[in-house]
Amino acid sequence: MRLLQRGITALILGLAAVAPSVAGEAKESHSARPGLFFAWLSPDDGSVVVQFDDPAYVRALARHCNAGGGVFSTQTGVKYQCKMEVPKNASGQEQWDSAEASVQGESPKSDTRQFGLFSMAPLRATRWATRRISAPEVEAIAALLRSDTKRFGAVQRQLKLATASVVSQPGSPTLAIVVPGRVVEDRAAFYHARRHHVFTKNGSGVSYLGEVPGKPVSFADIDQATDLPGLVVSEGCDGWCITLWSLAGGLRQVGRFGGH
Repeated sequence: MRLLQRGITALILGLAAVAPSVAGEAKESHSARPGLFFAWLSPDDGSVVVQFDDPAYVRALARHCNAGGGVFSTQTGVKYQCKMEVPKNASGQEQWDSAEASVQGESPKSDTRQFGLFSMAPLRATRWATRRISAPEVEAIAALLRSDTKRFGAVQRQLKLATASVVSQPGSPTLAIVVPGRVVEDRAAFYHARRHHVFTKNGSGVSYLGEVPGKPVSFADIDQATDLPGLVVSEGCDGWCITLWSLAGGLRQVGRFGGH
């Protein structure tokens, strides 16, 4: 019994020593778009290491934030104040490969960490109409899939068309249709995600854009030249696995947020 108690005590002390370092690990935001980045919604959750494809975007965002300029939630349009800490080298020169960013404003009441996608400039829209797919839309996609069985054969077998979601800006004829696909799981790596396939519809035409790795959890107006939403996609992993996808001119990843 004493050996068992000693073992339990050692385990508790070990977890107490590990937990603060895990909780304190900074998460990373990477973006291909200037002024567009991920951060925690509450400053109490700490900062996020922000990187861009071009270091000049880091410099522009840091100067904007630290001069008192605000940033805007792409989900709600709410304005936040932002702060960025730029690392320096041994000689005191600022290094512009990355910076630590935090925002302060309207914080959700939650027991868990929540992130947001922010823009340096206000976006056109934050409201998106979402609904279940209609029977004519199901048939339009099915007809597209039948038109090229060599290209779409593997896709067609995994689609759950009846549970697809349609996303649009209110009043716009341009639709994004997100269809659940296959489940991918790796229990040893604590990974679980359902792939989703993306179609667009404008008038009677339907196009297939491709596959995203997880479920879209929110939508963002990141492409000013189109009414199509950007997709914030989440995968179940050991940590945070969030990606941002643009549908304008084809499906492509333009950002990510995460870390263990």
